Amino acid sequence: MLDIDLSTIIWEILNFLVLTVILYFLVFKPMTRRAEERAIEKAALRAALQRDQMDAQQRLEELDERLINLDEEIEKITDQAYIGSQAQQKALLEATRQEAENIMMEAVAEARKEQEVDVKRLQNDLVETVITISNDTLREVVPPQVHENLIEEMTANIWNMGRTDMRMVQNIRESLEERIPTVEIEVPRELTAEQQMKLLNTFNALTDKEVDLQVAIRPELVSGIRARVGDIVLDNTICAHLESLRDEIGQKLETLAKPENE
Repeated sequence: MLDIDLSTIIWEILNFLVLTVILYFLVFKPMTRRAEERAIEKAALRAALQRDQMDAQQRLEELDERLINLDEEIEKITDQAYIGSQAQQKALLEATRQEAENIMMEAVAEARKEQEVDVKRLQNDLVETVITISNDTLREVVPPQVHENLIEEMTANIWNMGRTDMRMVQNIRESLEERIPTVEIEVPRELTAEQQMKLLNTFNALTDKEVDLQVAIRPELVSGIRARVGDIVLDNTICAHLESLRDEIGQKLETLAKPENE
């Protein structure tokens, strides 16, 4: 039976709430504000495109008017000349009108395509900037306790894996059958002797072997631990959580950038 330490649970909840507040004010609130600014810029671009379309429509109407006048002049000429050429002249004029419309529509479509490419590039740049700023900020403000809690959480998850995901345990053990039982661990700061011993015992139990821990320091992970066991990567780091937000942020920006009539 596992002893449940109520004070530890409350402490971890408080840490989670503090981290949530930090993420809200330092990451998600600026991100939302920037997304709203991009939505406003998109609306301005859409309004400009609508004005261009109206201008194009006006020019097309002027062209139609000129063509109509030209039609009348040609009809007078064809009435005085060979009546059979009237059909040919009308067909030529219709082809000219259609070509003018096609050129105009192609120009509008090309302008919209270029705008969409620019917006997509700006969205990607914004997402990358948000992830980078969040990573750098959290590296400065996240307390050491968060790092320790993430390591403890991974250790607990591995021990629970034997009850909840035996298939994963079997896959890990099969991937080490013909390999030297080595676990590659990446952490943002040095592990304590107690942490190393606890991780060693945990991975020994997971792989059912005496494993060798190879520890590498990766400050860019911010907090937590990443472990490679055979072909399986177990990642419980702040960096991994930020990366998981990348697609979500991108989808949110794409939704905000879509025109309302689509």
